[in-house]
Amino acid sequence: MRFYLSDSLPTLLLTFPTGDSNEYRVRQGCVEFRANHGAWRVLDESDLQLHFVLKTEVARWLHKRKS
Repeated sequence: MRFYLSDSLPTLLLTFPTGDSNEYRVRQGCVEFRANHGAWRVLDESDLQLHFVLKTEVARWLHKRKS
C-alpha cells in the first residue's frame, strides 16, 4: 500500500519503559519499520490497516502527513 507521502518526513520513534523502541519512516512511498535499531522492513497493507483500525500513534502520524 502506497500513501503518497513525502519522503522528507522525519522518522517516528516510539520508546517503551523496557528500553525497547520501534521506529517508522517513509521511504520511496512506503512505510518502513524497525525494532531496536534492527533491519528496516516495509509494512504491508495488513500491517498498515491494523494501525488504522487500532488508531495507533503510527496511524495518527501517517494521517497528519498524508497529502
